[in-house]
Amino acid sequence: MQADAPGTGRAGSATALRPAPDPAGARPGVLLDRDGTIIVDHGYVGSTDRVEFIDGAIEAIAGFNRAGIPVAVVTNQAGVARGFYGIDDVMAVHEHIAGRLADGGAHVDMFVFCPYHPDGVVPAFARASADRKPGPGMADAAAIALGLDLAASWVVGDRPEDLGLARAVGAAAIFLGPQEAAWPGTWAFPSLAAAAPFILERIAV
Repeated sequence: MQADAPGTGRAGSATALRPAPDPAGARPGVLLDRDGTIIVDHGYVGSTDRVEFIDGAIEAIAGFNRAGIPVAVVTNQAGVARGFYGIDDVMAVHEHIAGRLADGGAHVDMFVFCPYHPDGVVPAFARASADRKPGPGMADAAAIALGLDLAASWVVGDRPEDLGLARAVGAAAIFLGPQEAAWPGTWAFPSLAAAAPFILERIAV
């Protein structure tokens, strides 16, 4: 797992962020998937020229910012393990996303990504990992870095792995897709822009 420091494209070891903060000071946050949630999922987006924002996503994140809600992006990036692009490419995409968000008056407090996959072809990344969604590793790293109460937080994404992550850490889940594809106990919306007001009405800050 790699964690881009807030507001930068630099990567560091998320495991170095332990120990966990005092639970009494923890706060709720929003954990967002990347591809299919913030940007269009074109399949293994590893270069800035393939970044296309989904309508309303920047404004939705700005709304969370105005409400004082921490926002983390947690994204599986198996393209690294599969040899499609490298760690530096992922960080460059995140720098680009951060810049576009800033242009729209928004920001992400932390980007966390998992480059591992058991079927990878790059030896350093060809393994299973608890950081890979639906495993809890990336959410735990964001919670430690940002002082989040995951049980009071929300996970938003467009894949079963995102719903599985929410279940793994006890967070509320928003599925971006048809209602019939959502798991029991989750809510479905067509986009992050549509889901944001629902979250803002219910999250305790």
